[in-house]
Amino acid sequence: MSQSLIFITGATGFIGAHVVAQTLEAGHHVRLSVRKESQISSLKQLFAGHEAKLDFAVIPDLTKPGAFDQALQGAEYVFHLASPMPGKGSDFKTDYLGPAVEGTNALLDAAKAVPSIKRVVVMASVLSLATLDALAGGEFTAKEGANQSIPVDPDMEFPSDPRANAGLKYQASKILAHRAVLEWVPKNQPGFSVVTLHPSFVFGRNLHQKSHDQIDGTNAMLWESLFSEKPNVPMATVDVRDVALAHLKALDLEIKEKATVQEFLLSAPKAAGWDWERVANFVREKYPALDIKLKGPFDEPPKVEAKRATELLGIQWRSMEDTISSFLDQQVELKSQL
Repeated sequence: MSQSLIFITGATGFIGAHVVAQTLEAGHHVRLSVRKESQISSLKQLFAGHEAKLDFAVIPDLTKPGAFDQALQGAEYVFHLASPMPGKGSDFKTDYLGPAVEGTNALLDAAKAVPSIKRVVVMASVLSLATLDALAGGEFTAKEGANQSIPVDPDMEFPSDPRANAGLKYQASKILAHRAVLEWVPKNQPGFSVVTLHPSFVFGRNLHQKSHDQIDGTNAMLWESLFSEKPNVPMATVDVRDVALAHLKALDLEIKEKATVQEFLLSAPKAAGWDWERVANFVREKYPALDIKLKGPFDEPPKVEAKRATELLGIQWRSMEDTISSFLDQQVELKSQL
């Protein structure tokens, strides 16, 4: 399998960059989809040294039928990570639901026509397996197999507050996109198996970030939390390197029933050091110059059970200290360049 061609979407994203890096380091050939030709040069620079195993497919619109037809030729595996992020647009159906659902469906439809493809791994989210108020604060529960019982309507109304609005639209799009995969597989009976990965809030070094003011996504939520008395992100977390590794581990998973989507929650346990009090104490001790404001008491963490990822994928979760250090070392270095 070390010489397999793996087609990857979302390489320009935080998680996608780590997936590409680990895939290349594992010896695979990769073909990356980009929306614009201008994105190719920066990706070549990021993955310098792997030019012989790297090529690109320019796909301006992932939702267009037939968009993936040529790009998938010769591929054995697919990692699909491209999805809209909160705040990139305001219209739910156009900016969130369309790209998330139609893009995934277009990819699966195209993959079905490529006999060489053995497995498609779709990057979903903990939010696609959690109740719709998961981003509203407080405790929530996420579990594998829960998606189709979550009440969500494509025509639902959203709150007027911009931040709550974007977060809820993002989660609703994740729920409906995953539901589309769950419905597509048994309906189409493809010759390949499908694995969906559902990471909780992902932290770590951003391979694309060049300056401190480029901090975004979940890393921005973590940074803001450190300088607030109360965190604005639930304590359900996972290292970006573990998420990337899970993609590769999913290729070796034995799947006997291809008509059933294999779901895996990805979230480090409290035993790995993940609670806000320990985070605050660690940062104050190792990075005193940051003068963080975070203090307790803190809410109970969400209930996210990721035993299957440990048992079946063999993931050994990185510690809180490892993840926080990889993130803060980068931010401290970038801030020193200002």
